[in-house]
Parts: sequence; C-alpha cells; structure tokens
Amino acid sequence: MKLFSKTLLCSILLWPGTGTAQPAKDLPPGWPRPGATLLVENDRGAAYNVIYPKDQPTPLHRHRYFFAGLDLNTATIRVTQPDGKSTLHPVIKNRMWFLPRDLTHQEMSTTDPGRHTVVIDIKDSHVPEAANTSGLPAGTYAASQTKVVDNDHVIIWDCAWSPGAEGISGFDGRDMFIAFAEGGDFSVAASGQPARVQHYEAGQAIFLPGGQARTFASAGGTIHAMLVEVK
Repeated sequence: MKLFSKTLLCSILLWPGTGTAQPAKDLPPGWPRPGATLLVENDRGAAYNVIYPKDQPTPLHRHRYFFAGLDLNTATIRVTQPDGKSTLHPVIKNRMWFLPRDLTHQEMSTTDPGRHTVVIDIKDSHVPEAANTSGLPAGTYAASQTKVVDNDHVIIWDCAWSPGAEGISGFDGRDMFIAFAEGGDFSVAASGQPARVQHYEAGQAIFLPGGQARTFASAGGTIHAMLVEVK
C-alpha cells in the first residue's frame, strides 16, 4: 500500500486560485447538491460521496464549514473563482486533504471519468478529548498509519488494515469519521463486546463516537481509509 508523504498530501491545501473567502455573499453551500450523496450526519459533521461529471460545472458556491476530503480516483478539475479566473488542478487517487470554510468557487471535471471524492464537513462545535483510563495507547488505529493533517479542528490519518493481521487496539478519545478508499470486511470490537464486522465499499463513510477502547481489523480484504478525529 503506497502512502503519500505529509508534504505531498498537504500540498493542495493552498492551491493558488482555488477560491476566495466571501462570507457575506449569499451563495449556495457546496452540498447538498446533485451528485453529492449524504452518507452520515450528526452534530459533529456530515460526510458526502461527491461526483463531478465531465463538463458539468457545479454552481458557484461557498463552503460553510472546514472540510476534509479523500479523492477516490485520478482526474483533472477546473476551478473558477468568483471573478471568473480559472485554473486546472490535478486530482490524485488516495490523496487526503483539509480545506478552510468560506472557500468560494465553481468546479468542473475536464476528464472522464470525472473527479470522485468523499468529503466531510466539520461542524462548528468542539468537544474535549475523553480521558484515557483504559491503559491502551491513544491515537492508535492501524499497523499502517500515517498522520496527514493536525490542526485546531481535526487530525487526519491515512490507515490500512491487511487481512489476517492481528487487530490494533487503542483508546479513541475523540469522535471520528472513517471514509473508505479501498473497501472490505471491517471489524470493530469495542472493549468487552464481540467484534462487529461490516462490509464497506470504496466511497462509503461511518461515524464512531469517542471515549471508547476499540480494536480495528480487516476480516477480509486490504482496507485503506481516511480516519478523521474531530476535535
């Protein structure tokens, strides 16, 4: 499993020309919209599976929240600013990223297939990290685990679980979203409870509340995912 370096993964966070903050302008949000399917939503955030068909521009929109993303394929997208200036940007399969709220732009895929991504809006609430009295390490999720982003809102991890490997146990002090880049049978065992195994396809996402000790493992297939701790 090839994992991108933190430098490369974060390189798109400040793409020149990707948008302009215009909080006073009355524009629609980035989603919901046609092509954006809601996967899970609660008071911590909302995850969407989003497609950008070739040559079909989105409306000019403003993102209401900070948001994380996982690109599911490689494509090229044209980003147009409110002043009409546009630039082309590469989209790289498995790249994970974080972008600011109030980003204002229009987007359109110029390749076929068009861009396909999972995005997670991070809502405007903060919850303290739960105290760890379990004796297990915090922030430990997978044998293959790379930190991509760490800021005031989230920690984003690039995680992979191999079939047949021993599960990884840790204490999950924060609420989290998990978005799947490569799916499989994902096993989640809370402390003192039997494992629950659920099959997930690439492009799906789940939410797990914090304050629990858990063991994550693959019960079938090499699973690759973006795990987002919400602060």
